[in-house]
Amino acid sequence: MSETSVHHKRETLEKVISFRSYIALGLGIVVGIGWVVYSGQWLADGGPLGAMIAFLVGGLLLIPVGKCYAELTSAIPVAGGEVAFSFKAFGPFTCFLTAWALAFSYVMVTPFETIAIGTLLESIIPAIATEPLYYIDGSKVSLSTIIPGVLIGIYLIWLNYKGVENSTKFQSYVISVLVVCTFVFTAVALVKGDVSNLTPLFAREGSFWAVAPASIVSVIVVVPWFMSGFDAIPQASEEAGIKMDPKQLGTAIILTIIAGAIFYTLIILAVAISVPWQVSSKLALPTAEVFEVAFGYVWVAKLVLITALLGLVTTLNGMYIAASRIIFALGRGGLLPHWFAGVHPVHHIPRNAILFVGGVSLIGPFVGKAAMGPIVNSSSLGFTSALVITCLAAIRLRKTDPDMARPYKVHKAHLYAGAIISSILVLLMILPQSSGQLAPNEFLIIGIWMVFGVTAYFWRVSKKDMDQEERSYMILGDYK
Repeated sequence: MSETSVHHKRETLEKVISFRSYIALGLGIVVGIGWVVYSGQWLADGGPLGAMIAFLVGGLLLIPVGKCYAELTSAIPVAGGEVAFSFKAFGPFTCFLTAWALAFSYVMVTPFETIAIGTLLESIIPAIATEPLYYIDGSKVSLSTIIPGVLIGIYLIWLNYKGVENSTKFQSYVISVLVVCTFVFTAVALVKGDVSNLTPLFAREGSFWAVAPASIVSVIVVVPWFMSGFDAIPQASEEAGIKMDPKQLGTAIILTIIAGAIFYTLIILAVAISVPWQVSSKLALPTAEVFEVAFGYVWVAKLVLITALLGLVTTLNGMYIAASRIIFALGRGGLLPHWFAGVHPVHHIPRNAILFVGGVSLIGPFVGKAAMGPIVNSSSLGFTSALVITCLAAIRLRKTDPDMARPYKVHKAHLYAGAIISSILVLLMILPQSSGQLAPNEFLIIGIWMVFGVTAYFWRVSKKDMDQEERSYMILGDYK
């Protein structure tokens, strides 16, 4: 279909992202800040060896899911990733439900990141803390928590608005600094720590065959949420550099999963070897505080917090990229108002989608962490649901479009394994008595989001200004 025969121009994005930048995009989201806060909880639940095995095995379990993404991303490298995958496999309505649920996961993480930036900066430089302006559900909101998040958020919005090459180069630079910082404080722990601090290796008492599986499983259920980030690569796949082999998109996804698993394993080892893990598991910010408690190294503790701040910045920047692309793809495909498909005439970025996501993110510092907590928790269901649909789409397209070019074609067994693993993750969040079950208010939040989205979808489709053939062209481009 030519552009002259359609009602809407198919806006396209600039092809400038490098292979290295794709890995930085995914890994920058994976690292985040959770490792600073939750490493003690992982040790308490699994013990040192149990927690490390959980992240290594969890990473291995995610590889079949990643391979589903790798196959489809290299075959259909267009903005929005799951928008295209689910549309080609299941049609527009399933496509919208999948993408809208994932958009919730992406968009609603951004205000939480801007909140955390101010809070973390207070921990790094206590002198900047100001008196509370007000409290929301017990969470303090002050100028010192508002201003840093707003300023960094505005800077990253501006950076993304100036072009994806700028934002991805920035991502690569910051993640490089983060890796160096991680190497420094991990090396300090390995040199100064004592292996006797690792005992007992598991969190429970009893025979090895009884305690080892229970300790590992208690941690492995949370691994996928800390490892999310590889799924951001498909969102920006349309912007791959013109010299880049599509197969490299799949490679970047798999390498991101492997790098993330190694990162978390090293963090757990560093914390556990520094002081007896029964002590570190009780600290508020164990990954930072162990260096001061064990060695009196205040500077290393500060370095950890600075590394965490860099992780917040890369996560926020990565989410701006991923969230704006999926919203843009829905707008371009006639599944949301066409305004979201607006592209900057010079920088060739989805300007309206970036402004929308950025605007949502800047609300965060004003409402506080307590108000955002349930929203962020409920977003995990949107993320894992998208994993399931993507794996099922990979399976279905093997049957309905067997001749489609697949530069990163994987064994069919990986596709089925990915579908099973991702389905189990969803069940863990919805089944009663599950350790990962969402709270009733969290189900309500995502339910409201989905109802709002479905209403917008039917309003958009009711305009009847885009038939199925044109929608297919708008979403899939030359890959329809």
